[in-house]
Amino acid sequence: MEKPKKKLSRIITVKLLIAVFTAFVVSFVLTLVILYRSAVNKAYDLVKQNAIDVTEDIVEKTREYFFQVTSMLTDLNSLNLEVFRDNLVEQQIDTTYITDFNGNVIVAGFPEYEGRNVREMEGLPKMLDELNELWATGDYTTLVDMTDKPVLSLNGVSNLYYAIMTLPNYQGLIVFGVKPEEFDQIIVSQGQFVVSNRHIGREGFNVLVGKDRKVFTSPNDDLAYNSEMIHGEYMDELDNPNSEVTVTESRHHSRNNGGAEYDMTYVSGKEDFWGKDYYYLVTTVKDVFYVYSLYPVNEAVEWVNTTMIFVIIIEVFIFSVLFFAVRIQIGRTVVKKLKAVNNSLTEITNGNLEEKVEVRDTMEFDDLSTDINATVDKLKEYIAEAEARIDADLEVAKAIQSSALPNIFPPYPDRKEFELFASMNAAKQVGGDFYDFYMLGNDTLGFLIADVSGKSIPGAMFMMTAKTVIKSLAESGLPPAEVFTQANRKLCEGNDAEMFVTAWMGFLDLNTGLVRVANAGHNSPVLISGGKAEFVRLKAGFVLAGMERQKYKEQSVQLKKGDILFLYTDGVTEAMDKNGKLYGDDSLKELLSYGDNAPAPAAENGMAEAICERVIKGVSEHTAGAEQSDDITMLCIRYLGPN
Repeated sequence: MEKPKKKLSRIITVKLLIAVFTAFVVSFVLTLVILYRSAVNKAYDLVKQNAIDVTEDIVEKTREYFFQVTSMLTDLNSLNLEVFRDNLVEQQIDTTYITDFNGNVIVAGFPEYEGRNVREMEGLPKMLDELNELWATGDYTTLVDMTDKPVLSLNGVSNLYYAIMTLPNYQGLIVFGVKPEEFDQIIVSQGQFVVSNRHIGREGFNVLVGKDRKVFTSPNDDLAYNSEMIHGEYMDELDNPNSEVTVTESRHHSRNNGGAEYDMTYVSGKEDFWGKDYYYLVTTVKDVFYVYSLYPVNEAVEWVNTTMIFVIIIEVFIFSVLFFAVRIQIGRTVVKKLKAVNNSLTEITNGNLEEKVEVRDTMEFDDLSTDINATVDKLKEYIAEAEARIDADLEVAKAIQSSALPNIFPPYPDRKEFELFASMNAAKQVGGDFYDFYMLGNDTLGFLIADVSGKSIPGAMFMMTAKTVIKSLAESGLPPAEVFTQANRKLCEGNDAEMFVTAWMGFLDLNTGLVRVANAGHNSPVLISGGKAEFVRLKAGFVLAGMERQKYKEQSVQLKKGDILFLYTDGVTEAMDKNGKLYGDDSLKELLSYGDNAPAPAAENGMAEAICERVIKGVSEHTAGAEQSDDITMLCIRYLGPN
């Protein structure tokens, strides 16, 4: 079963909707991916910048601490070198020195250190050079700096963190050493102060963790002071110089009246801390402790969710407007014009070959219209040529059919027992009706009228077959009923087209006027006696070529001298006027009941031909110019008695 066809407009709408929806989904996904990536990048940038700020704040706070300590030691406004030396000697401090800007020791707790240069200690030459460079610019304010890691003191025994501060009034330096454990405590105290006062976003925070993995700060309820920090593996990675997950960046941080370069090493990513996802960054400060910077994932991406709601609303509006705009435009530029083309094609397929397609708004439709019109014009040429060939073939067929029917009247000029005339006017040049007559011996006239169900050439071919079969059987000496019985059997053989024949046959005994009759479903003939017409109502058998085993019965009609028997096909009684009204049996009967006003006999065929002409005239007046719808065939016999 063939599937029902869908409308082009519906197909376009569905496909356009799919395309727009796909574009919406792709746009939505791309936007979501871009926004989430942006949110993640911003989160990492935020925790990274926080870690930088925390580190610099802790270092700066520590530097300020050393500045305060050294300031108290030296009483910068009234420094007395001898008094300072005596204090160092008295307390046996061998890790604090006063030097010139080149690092030469001027004052020390032990005389043997005086005259030596602090540049001997690792890390101090670089610091001295930076301070001298600043001093050379004319900036004579107090400057302070400190080492990033413990260095060996001049005594060759102690590893200490050193702070160096300028002495503007003295134009020298004080180099102050601190034990690592004291330095760690200083760093931690400063770190605790910095971390406890800093947040990342609304809910992000920093955690200060010592080298022993213990928590120094507790900004979150999930943390406990001095508890062990989870995910200690990140600190292990920072301590591993060969780690592949750590990142080292060279950074520049500010300080009082100057700045310095330092390396920042960190580990970053996303991890679950205490049952909640955070973006994290872990770094270390002065190798003393670690800073965990934690920023909640849900806070980092919440603006994405808000933005996506807005994006969805905007995109739904934009894509809806786009869909309807494109749909309307396609409807106007394609569907509407296709309908116009289709309407014209419908007119053409319905037979109106004068219809023209004139949709020419675009180049494609202009070409389509031109091609269709050219095709129709060519089709008209082919049809005209085919009609001409068919007309020629039908004329030949008509000539062949006419030659096959008896058309010489009177047919038996020497016979005075009867008058006979017959005619056939085909509705389509070649008809399916036929008549026939023949002498069966010296005293019997056989005659026949028949109507084949098909018309034109197929009807004519079947008519020729039927005519030949019936004539052959009639001339073999069989009675009319038997002629029809055997003819029916022969015509049923190989009748794939399922055509059939109605027929009325009579054998007229010229001596007695008795007509032996066989009727195969044909119209009742008209008997005209004394100017009065009546239908000869005999029982009709089934049509020929209808059922193979059909048998026919013989009946009879008695003619008196002067009686006329008029045989005809249904083309006479079913002839229609312009309003579709049939000529009918009553009109035929009335026409042939002429009473005393008998038609004038024809010159050669007498009353038989006159009767046929009277019927033709009556039918023509009824149809009055309407197209002939069926073959009109008639046969008329006037019995004149024995010779």
